[in-house]
Amino acid sequence: MAQHRVTNHTARYPTRMHLEFVVVAYSSSGELTGCLDSIQVDAPPGSKVVVVDNASPDDSATIAGSHPLRPRIVASGKNLGFGGGCNLGSIGSDAEAVVFLNPDARLKPGATALLVTALAADASLGVVAPRVIDPTGESRAASAGAEPSLRSSMGHFLALGRIPGMRRLLRPVYLADGRVRTRPDWVSGAAMLVRKSAYDEIGGFDERIFMYMEDVDLCRRLREKGWAIGYEPDAVVEHVMGHSQSTDQPIRWYRAYHAYIAAHRGPLHARAASLVAAVGLSLRALAYRRRRPVNSARMARSARAALHLAIFRPTDGSANGATRP
Repeated sequence: MAQHRVTNHTARYPTRMHLEFVVVAYSSSGELTGCLDSIQVDAPPGSKVVVVDNASPDDSATIAGSHPLRPRIVASGKNLGFGGGCNLGSIGSDAEAVVFLNPDARLKPGATALLVTALAADASLGVVAPRVIDPTGESRAASAGAEPSLRSSMGHFLALGRIPGMRRLLRPVYLADGRVRTRPDWVSGAAMLVRKSAYDEIGGFDERIFMYMEDVDLCRRLREKGWAIGYEPDAVVEHVMGHSQSTDQPIRWYRAYHAYIAAHRGPLHARAASLVAAVGLSLRALAYRRRRPVNSARMARSARAALHLAIFRPTDGSANGATRP
């Protein structure tokens, strides 16, 4: 199928940059149309669009192929995970920068133009990402934050990073206020604009990480090569978090979080961070029980997973960050 170049857009682009949009689809038939619609409206002229069919068991590929954008469909043959799918979709790209976008993410008008402007204005940036909101408009989604550690876990899960005098010492793993422009340690893979030369320099996503924390890992390796991480809160993307995922998603996410800390700071550090998370998540689950019962249940599941990892050594392969759902 011929690769389609976007011609319909409403945003104004002060600088020209050749872009490619890569969307990795797995059981995404109910979400892809909205995602591709938002690309059609927001992308600059000449942009290319690729949808990776990550061995999806539904008709995601058919739906993507019938969209007016007519994106290039790349079949993986097996589920490579998010990072592996992104790498496959960007192979051979001659774009200056690649937009990686979740199928359940929606670009708000003007978001891409703001990201392009930010990347073009600062040659040190390896990646820049938007503020991620949930469907209610709240910035509760994980847009960006500090490197996962015991200190950043205390800053986030115990909310100590929200205390003015503690913010610098205990920078939270998630931004305390997503509306503030900052230079975080990592940005969310739900929507990110990556400079292709920087991406190629580090070899793209680490495909050993099947799902969760692959964006944090990518940003860490970019920083190690001297690239800066950018965050543009005026650019907004709506993300229906976990829309196509099972109820054990919070547990799998926390296992990956623990595994990441263990891999880079050691198992004892990871256990201490998990204990902090278990306490904080348990308190939040209790506080939200009446007002937000669904969120409360998710937090309780994550708290139990964190406590288990703080006490017991992982035996299911999650210690290396490569756990598969």
